[in-house]
Amino acid sequence: MIKSKFLTFVFQKFLKNKDIRIFRNSLVYYFIFRIIRNFLAFDIIIKIYDFKVFGSIQKNKTSYFLLKKCEFGDYHELNTIKKFSKKNKILFIDCGCNYGFYSFYVASLSKENKVISVEASKKTSSDFLKNLNLNNFLNIDFQNKAISNIESSNILFNESNNDWESSQTHSDFKLASTINIDAVKIDGLTKFYNFNNYKTIIKLDIEGNEMNAIKGGLKFIEETSPLIIIEFSKFIFDKESNIKYLKNFLINYEYSIYDTNSQIFYLEDVLNKLMKLDKKYKTIGNYYLIKNFSKNLEDFLSNE
Repeated sequence: MIKSKFLTFVFQKFLKNKDIRIFRNSLVYYFIFRIIRNFLAFDIIIKIYDFKVFGSIQKNKTSYFLLKKCEFGDYHELNTIKKFSKKNKILFIDCGCNYGFYSFYVASLSKENKVISVEASKKTSSDFLKNLNLNNFLNIDFQNKAISNIESSNILFNESNNDWESSQTHSDFKLASTINIDAVKIDGLTKFYNFNNYKTIIKLDIEGNEMNAIKGGLKFIEETSPLIIIEFSKFIFDKESNIKYLKNFLINYEYSIYDTNSQIFYLEDVLNKLMKLDKKYKTIGNYYLIKNFSKNLEDFLSNE
């Protein structure tokens, strides 16, 4: 397929300074994009909410779907973060930050918010840094490391051709390469931060290693009782030890699971929902872990 720099410049000019979301459900946009997408010569700068990112022209990149769908989704999660940010400064730990959507969203809500962004994939880290350079955020600390329950300089990490499925814990995808990467605990990431007057939020999307991330952040969890946004997948619960660990964590740390309808959701319900998934699907999406009877729970359930 012949690539056209001219056509790409025209399309980039058309999108300049427009929030990509205005084209959501626009048949005209979808028709135009469907015709030109294979002729685009380079990634397109997209404005969305109050920040910018590169929308990839490669279908194996998560950011491609911003160009295709003109939205990111995760409305409940983003609205919850925004609700918290209106009332408090946020310390946000983005584990598995990919190209940076969540990180940039939180940073854009307030200059006083602090964001720690962590991505293990070297290729995807490069995309994050390009996007960071598009914005003037001084409240983001990025680290190309793997989140785990240990701190080591010799963790094996499996890179996928698709940037949304690379993992420490498995290689159930088309493997592009295996690399060595430094591992860090959440407790290690946060030990130099002052938590006073901050609401803390952890986002976990690390393809099956979520329980190890929690193990490596217990000190931080004890001290700050963070709201935890976690993607539940088969990769977590294919190990009986992870099921037992989460069950004990919920009891010992007095946390409960909530869904994106703000309804309490039991671990047995999570396991049943995963079991009923078609074999080609691996995840049931994002859920919340929230401390019982906490201010976080009160704010989470409020309609403000």
